[in-house]
Amino acid sequence: MPRIEAFRALCSVVEQRSFTRAAQVLGITQPAISQQIRRLEDEYETQLIHRQGGVVVSTPAGSVVYEYAAQIVALVEKSLRAVGESVSEVAGQLAIAASTGVGEGFLPQVLVSFRNRFPEVRVNMQVGDSAEILNRLLRERLDLGFVGSTQHDRHLKFDHFVEDQLILVVSPHNSIADRKRISQQEFLELPLILQQAGSGATSALHQSLSQHGIQLKDLAIIGEAGLQESTKSMVRSGSVGTIISRLGALRDLEERRLVEIPIDGLSLRHDFFIAHSKDWPLSQAAQAFIDTAREGLAGLLRNKL
Repeated sequence: MPRIEAFRALCSVVEQRSFTRAAQVLGITQPAISQQIRRLEDEYETQLIHRQGGVVVSTPAGSVVYEYAAQIVALVEKSLRAVGESVSEVAGQLAIAASTGVGEGFLPQVLVSFRNRFPEVRVNMQVGDSAEILNRLLRERLDLGFVGSTQHDRHLKFDHFVEDQLILVVSPHNSIADRKRISQQEFLELPLILQQAGSGATSALHQSLSQHGIQLKDLAIIGEAGLQESTKSMVRSGSVGTIISRLGALRDLEERRLVEIPIDGLSLRHDFFIAHSKDWPLSQAAQAFIDTAREGLAGLLRNKL
């Protein structure tokens, strides 16, 4: 009979598309992940995972097992949270994912504060793109998602978190780094690296530009990066620019690793939302994390924005 640890390993590998990242998420070694997958494959007497073009993907049988495994893991984690809450006011397990605008700089600070206040809660927090996070919420693999885009689904609820802006940033060594602002035409001609299509930033950019009569295809996009940190890294080391969440770039701007360049007549709004399931009430731990995040945001806005 498969063990819950093996189902967790399979779910993490399928969702992360990497044995290494799956091990990091679960806090175990990569050999331990591989061993759990082999045990599952022995149980089902078929291959569940294989590598394809450098990416780990599930086989047809693996996809079937994953669908059931995700439901099993979600139910077990819900039972753990329920029991935890019956024993202590704020305890149990909490699974959170955040898009890069808030997940790479702001929420880790919130997590430190939350753990100090509620040490009985075991938090698993990951960073991903908004589309991936919403998909995991629908599979009940998350309690909360901090995302930069929404979608119409009767199973999901979105609460507004913060109104941010998308900004153009370049390296301080870029030829336009000392400019006070640039024209829209100069912006359209500037080589850009954007975040991947499923990111909230790219979705928000598409929506905001369309309000100014500009389409993504009008931009001089020379490539896409993965998440926000990889995008910033490419901009810091090259002559390209990117459009990025100001909230996610605060530290880079303060330490002048990146420079913001305003664009004449162009204001790009980027809202962040807290997403959660309508089908399952928020746990006390989840509500406590939301409260802590809002308190932290209020302090950040007072001090930096």
